[in-house]
Amino acid sequence: MMGKEKPAFWRTAISKVEPNKILVRGYDLAALLGEYSLGEIVHLVWQGELPTVEMGKLVEAMLVASCEHGLSAPSTDATRLVASCGVPLESAVAAGICALGDLHGGAIERCGKVLVDGVKTIREEGKGVQEVADMITNRHKEKKERLVGYGHPTHTDDPRTRKILQMAEEVGVSKIHVRLAKAIEATTERYYGKTLILNIDGAIAAVSMDMGFDWRVGKGFFIVGRAVGLVAHALEQMSNEGPYKSANWQEVEYLGTPPRDVPRRASKDNIV
Repeated sequence: MMGKEKPAFWRTAISKVEPNKILVRGYDLAALLGEYSLGEIVHLVWQGELPTVEMGKLVEAMLVASCEHGLSAPSTDATRLVASCGVPLESAVAAGICALGDLHGGAIERCGKVLVDGVKTIREEGKGVQEVADMITNRHKEKKERLVGYGHPTHTDDPRTRKILQMAEEVGVSKIHVRLAKAIEATTERYYGKTLILNIDGAIAAVSMDMGFDWRVGKGFFIVGRAVGLVAHALEQMSNEGPYKSANWQEVEYLGTPPRDVPRRASKDNIV
């Protein structure tokens, strides 16, 4: 009697590696090199199929849009602070990546979920796009929740958003998620007294959902794109700036208890 075949330690549909051969989603990786862009390969790895050239360019544009946003970004600060401590490059970059969360880098994912749920309501309940947009904005306003993917502390007309939406329109992937995202933007002045622009996070969320990406891959766009800028900041800090970046003691405000006397402990000789 033949013994049972040993079960696999891991199971994956993404890649297969064996001596002298690497398959990615069924394609020979060596054959892909030089023929397909990073955007096309990201689409392949995340969705399982190669996109058209135009769609690959759109994916790559969304990655490029996230690659750098100056020293005002917490992830950049984290990278440079850690880089100043004499650690390897990967440690500094990892610190920046670990700083990406719901409040920084997570808006694509969160906005994507809002749009996916909104489109589900449109399709299942037969509601109009503008009606659902009003429902979404009103709900966020009443619950005093941030309308993720909208508004920007610096830009009043995010140039990255305009470019991504233009490219999506040209490629033919600007569909119901983009329509809903624009409709939500149109409601913000009525609910908030000012227009909260669809920012780059919201644009990537809407376009990527229309391209068929899972909303949970939202942070992936930000992680892959931002890593490029973080490497540059880490190297600049290590090469051009002084070591051990830290605040001077005079730059730290103490909010604790004012100075007080340390109580004296009872002497052992006085204990009965």
